[in-house]
Amino acid sequence: MDTGSKVPSSSGLWPCIGIATLNAFTKSCGFVGNPLKIPELKPQNQNRLTGGGLQGSVQSTPVSDGEEIDDVFTPTPDTTLSMDTREIINIFFKDFAGLSHAKGGKKQVLSTMKSVVESLVVKHEIAYKGMITRLNLEEKGDDVSFVKYVAKEIFSDGITNWGRIASLLAFGALVCKYQNDRGQSQCVSLMGEEISSYLLSAQRDWLLKNNAWDGFVEFFHVPDTEAAVRNALMAIGSVATLGAALAFWIR
Repeated sequence: MDTGSKVPSSSGLWPCIGIATLNAFTKSCGFVGNPLKIPELKPQNQNRLTGGGLQGSVQSTPVSDGEEIDDVFTPTPDTTLSMDTREIINIFFKDFAGLSHAKGGKKQVLSTMKSVVESLVVKHEIAYKGMITRLNLEEKGDDVSFVKYVAKEIFSDGITNWGRIASLLAFGALVCKYQNDRGQSQCVSLMGEEISSYLLSAQRDWLLKNNAWDGFVEFFHVPDTEAAVRNALMAIGSVATLGAALAFWIR
């Protein structure tokens, strides 16, 4: 049995609502980044000394047509992860909520994320709506800090996998749509930043070790993706149970 599906009895609220069983499986992928290139220093000026005296003017050293100049800076995997995470989540939440947005370069990641999240929302619509109802978002204005507590509960047993990350994204996307429909469109960007910040702090090492968002695409393209997602989410509790837990988080 996959140890990722077991939840310790000391995990607090999470066994009550069942979402901790999102860890049906875990996939590990190596992440290999390009090394930082240090440019070769080339002489810019050259003086010619003949017979102890200086002859001619200072000349610059020309660069031949076939000579390549190294880039001064190459983004590290860590820097790329930070930029990609914020861009991908921001664009995805805006698209899900129905807001206009700039086109992103990670089309395959966004397409996969849309497919996975929409599948989760359809299959667990009642549970997710129950969670959002119990949040009393009307009273929160543009405060989305509560999502940090939801994220911490999802990963409270120390186990991370793409199923759990997808579930967190689905929850955030539904909150974004709900708030935008209420005229609180500013919450969409705020939610994107809140979840991005959490993933880039608490889950950064795991993301880097699992090929970042390319790993997300690889994982959800495995032949048995449908069965894996179903098994990861089948233990979500009733709306009443979810609501009770959320009421505890936000009081």
